[in-house]
Amino acid sequence: MDKSLLFVYGTLKKGGRLHNVLGNSSEFLGVFETVEDKFDMFDYGCPVMVPVLDNNGFKIKGELYSVTLGCMSRVTAIECGAGYVPFIVDVNGNNYPEGEPSKAIAFMYPTPYATVNVSDRVEKKNGVKVWNDVD
Repeated sequence: MDKSLLFVYGTLKKGGRLHNVLGNSSEFLGVFETVEDKFDMFDYGCPVMVPVLDNNGFKIKGELYSVTLGCMSRVTAIECGAGYVPFIVDVNGNNYPEGEPSKAIAFMYPTPYATVNVSDRVEKKNGVKVWNDVD
């Protein structure tokens, strides 16, 4: 069975309101973060990860899953329906030995449509942003 790596940083994370979309056809691989600090994250009621073109970006912390093609199809339908676009990102995991980063699919907005948070669920620490869902 073919699998893909999926990097999730918001409502698809464990405990998130859309986590059940991953179903039983996904395998949790651990907590990971982007290798590059070329992203930003805003909270509009759900997290929005965006690429940045200048040097004012952050690494993004999330979870990495190995998912089936069926699972990826479900996630793609939901995320693209909400305006997100799939991007390939390099991620490293806290529990994994140093080595080559993994290439994973992350869904993000191609550009930010506003740079304001509607809540304080996006936390910034040491150049890394993470979304903490408190629902």
